[in-house]
Amino acid sequence: MNSAQQSDQFKQSFREEAREILVDLESALLELNERPADLELIGRAFRGLHTIKGSGSMFGFEQLAAFTHKLETSFDEVRNGRLEVTAELIDLTLSALDQMRAMLEEDDGTASHDPAACRAILEQVQKLSGTRDAPELASDQCSAVSALSCATPSAAESQIGSQSSGQVSEWHIRFAPGREMLLDGTDPLLLLHELGALGGLSVRASFAALPPLAELEPERCYVSWEMVLATTSPVDAVRDVFIFVEDHCELTIELVAEPEVETAAASTRTRTSAAASGDVLARGMEEPRSASGGRRHYDQPDNATSLRVPAAKLDQFVDLVGELVTVQARLSELAARSDDPDVAAVSEEIERLTSALRENSMNIRMLPIRATFEKFRRLVHDLARDLGKDVELTIEGADTELDKTVIDQLGDPLMHLIRNSMDHGVEPRAIRVASGKRPTATIHLSARHAGASVLIGVSDDGGGINAEAVRSRAIEKGLVKAGTPLTEAETFALIFQPGFSTAQTVTDVSGRGVGMDVVRQRVDSLRGSIEVVSKACEGTQVTLRLPLTLAIIDGLLVSVGESFFVLPLANTLECIELTRADVERANGKHLANVRGELIPYIRLRQHFGMLTEPPAIEQIMVAETEEGRYGFVVDQVLGNCQTVIKNLGRFYRHVQVVSGATILGNGTVALILDPERLAQDAMRVTLHRARGRPTGGRPAATDHARQRSDNLLNAN
Repeated sequence: MNSAQQSDQFKQSFREEAREILVDLESALLELNERPADLELIGRAFRGLHTIKGSGSMFGFEQLAAFTHKLETSFDEVRNGRLEVTAELIDLTLSALDQMRAMLEEDDGTASHDPAACRAILEQVQKLSGTRDAPELASDQCSAVSALSCATPSAAESQIGSQSSGQVSEWHIRFAPGREMLLDGTDPLLLLHELGALGGLSVRASFAALPPLAELEPERCYVSWEMVLATTSPVDAVRDVFIFVEDHCELTIELVAEPEVETAAASTRTRTSAAASGDVLARGMEEPRSASGGRRHYDQPDNATSLRVPAAKLDQFVDLVGELVTVQARLSELAARSDDPDVAAVSEEIERLTSALRENSMNIRMLPIRATFEKFRRLVHDLARDLGKDVELTIEGADTELDKTVIDQLGDPLMHLIRNSMDHGVEPRAIRVASGKRPTATIHLSARHAGASVLIGVSDDGGGINAEAVRSRAIEKGLVKAGTPLTEAETFALIFQPGFSTAQTVTDVSGRGVGMDVVRQRVDSLRGSIEVVSKACEGTQVTLRLPLTLAIIDGLLVSVGESFFVLPLANTLECIELTRADVERANGKHLANVRGELIPYIRLRQHFGMLTEPPAIEQIMVAETEEGRYGFVVDQVLGNCQTVIKNLGRFYRHVQVVSGATILGNGTVALILDPERLAQDAMRVTLHRARGRPTGGRPAATDHARQRSDNLLNAN
């Protein structure tokens, strides 16, 4: 790898880390808006700005570092109690974060910051803080620091920085970079440069750890520094210079002299502090080893417990595991037909290892949904200000984990649901007070596991959905005919139709009828479902049921005639027999008596319009769905299988009851069924028939449905 490639790699690593810091920083600022006296939040915001500033300058993001430095100065004033946290300061800093994001992406050409906006933000921040920018270091001071990298021990002593007025403390600092510091792209000299800005700095470099030339590693720093800093800044400010490398170096900061009031004589003393501290530095040179264990930090083993991996590599890894699962199924098929015990033993061992590898790969892709939830605090804050409403966001279950692929596609649906709640659901403050509600409305984001699915909820305590207004608008747009009876669920489902909106005027927030349509399309693409519950004057809750993963699932392989299907194992409860006598006793009703409980069932043969004759004894696979327990009648249960989910393609994108397909060990294609959609489909057909209405082209009800099923099954 050449130097340019290595530089690009370091820059990309910094971008990824900076994005995470900006998300955390934004969350801290929004929490600080609610608790302006929280010192922990103030420190968290300051550390985030400090880290981006320091790392940005090291990786060549000079504009970002300079801009962030001025913001950091203001939050240093907040931290020291000289500036109050106000809503104006929070809003300005949030706007600054938007510009910082743009600066971060500029090298890729995907964004560009607004210099005029940046200047305006800094001017407003400076007015609030009443401070001016810290003086920049002179060019000769920068040269003095740079010279340290090639100076000999006797010539490496230099004076850096200037001393401000006030109480002066002297700090003895020993700084020895760790083994991995240069590999991370950190420049130790820039840290010394930043340290010199705090006051008078005396520096001496030590080359005691430098090995013979044959043993020298070019990517490792062998130089350490002994320094005496005379400054009016507190020890926290000194330690903050090393805040983002403290875990990767040996660092000691000790008080040398007690604070004293700075005078002209003391100023002279500061400039000659290097000579007065000569004994301290000399003792430091005689102790090249640390007191703990006799070894420096960079001689100790690397205890890193995590590493960053590009998402593309992870996706490729999961795809390869999926292919391995398919090959393993083929091997199991061959072993079952072979009488060779050695082949059977090898097949079982490979099956065990493949199962473990598959489980491990799935766990790697599982991430907590916290980051996705937290980024909506800013959306709620900005929309509340624009709409003139008081709204707070509460979060529950942020540590719930689901597949990264699912998380990546959740952003748009959740954004549109929150915008819809803010604009249509939440009432203005005066209306809430008049109706006896809290002046501040609440939008609640929640996540929890439910079997092989995760439930994502977006709820508000607003005015609820006006079902009559939705029905009237649907009639006006020709979506339903006047006089058509609709259930509450069917009425609420209309809001997800393309172009549907109850807003009378188009605004920046809503009115175009595209938001909720996007929610439905994205949830459908994730093989999920949407449930809407709303009560007048009490609020609305929208629940998204999504699969935990989109790659590989455990399933039960079943057959109907000559066709094969897979039912997700997580939904399946048990298997019972269905005889012709049982069918006759039910008087034509699709109900099975399971230990005294009547369970409705769906005949897959009839549902998909298959013309083959059923066997004398069929099997009912009982599964748990949102509609309760449902049975699915098949000819035969063939056993467990690990299923690699393959998309059916755009031609079958409107087929809801089939969530994908998989290739069996013998090369046969098996359709993966969605029990939730099958149950909902059957409920709709039953309800429409009871009302004497056409089923709308549902399976097993029209020739069109039978043709669609035949097309699907022909893939086998």
